[in-house]
Amino acid sequence: MEQIEKALARAREMRAGSLGGLRPNGRAVSTNGFTPQYTETAVAKCDQKRTSKERLVADSFGHPASDIYGLLRTQVLQRLKKHGMSTVAVTGPDLSSGVTTTAANLAIAVALDVNQTVLLVDLNLRKPAIHEKFGFQPTVGIDDYLRGEAQLKDCLVCPGIARLVVLPAREAKGEAAAEVISSPRMTALAKELQNRYADRIIIYDAPPLLTSSDTLGFLPNVDAVLLVARSGRTTKAELERSAHLLGNKAIVGTLLNAY
Repeated sequence: MEQIEKALARAREMRAGSLGGLRPNGRAVSTNGFTPQYTETAVAKCDQKRTSKERLVADSFGHPASDIYGLLRTQVLQRLKKHGMSTVAVTGPDLSSGVTTTAANLAIAVALDVNQTVLLVDLNLRKPAIHEKFGFQPTVGIDDYLRGEAQLKDCLVCPGIARLVVLPAREAKGEAAAEVISSPRMTALAKELQNRYADRIIIYDAPPLLTSSDTLGFLPNVDAVLLVARSGRTTKAELERSAHLLGNKAIVGTLLNAY
């Protein structure tokens, strides 16, 4: 545990000042609690037992982890807004880091803020799991859109939580994932999603950094990164390698995931 904490501190030091060099992009942020109406967005009837089993607890008031995700939301939003940012990729060294659980709970926590809307995008095309977390099965997803086989509006799903919309992935892409994620169509989509609503936070559930090149190819399309480490499993060497790969990309935080 001590080694992990030291590695996290070192990662933060390596990124020190990386946020300070960025300037606000002038995007307006709603302060009146207005929520855009997603009139064409499908509403999924989620399996509440499954969401509990999948550890989605950010809106389970009274659960010990709910307050932790609320604190994470506050810190992430403060750092994003300070620098005019609105998009963050959640990633970690490997699949055991708990990235998807963290991304989903952070999205729920942000949606609880009446001044925000949030879009949660499943970018893990090798092993999509966001829809499983919320207990629904998408008929089309971001993979269909990127192939030109579906319209974006048909891919979006509201999982029954106000101000939260999910863009799921439907099929695993294997080795083709890196090419899809770094494609011009994905870049154009990222820009469209960022510009559609001024007060929307976009959270990408991104693939692990050390097992593929998928996330590195996509990072130019996001403002910042939330790095997730797994208590008792992520090593100091893995964290240092991850920090090195991120280069000068702004890190809004590092989370030691014990849940």
